[in-house]
Amino acid sequence: MARKILDGLAVLSFVLIAGTLGSGFFAYKWATSEQGQAKIKNAIMGDIKKALPGAIGGQMPKTTGGAIPKFETPKQLGI
Repeated sequence: MARKILDGLAVLSFVLIAGTLGSGFFAYKWATSEQGQAKIKNAIMGDIKKALPGAIGGQMPKTTGGAIPKFETPKQLGI
């Protein structure tokens, strides 16, 4: 009786592992294909276009400064 239970658990374990590995393989193949990448990019760009106007809300500056502010030496150190 115990042998049948253990055999059933072994088969179930094999099926679950094979399903996980198989689905991971096909997900990788789909994500690296041209069609899969195009679908992913279109979905992400659609989400960004929906969220971006509300997030910015007309707060974009007309001009920007330098990437790093200019370093000014402190006057009291006498450098």
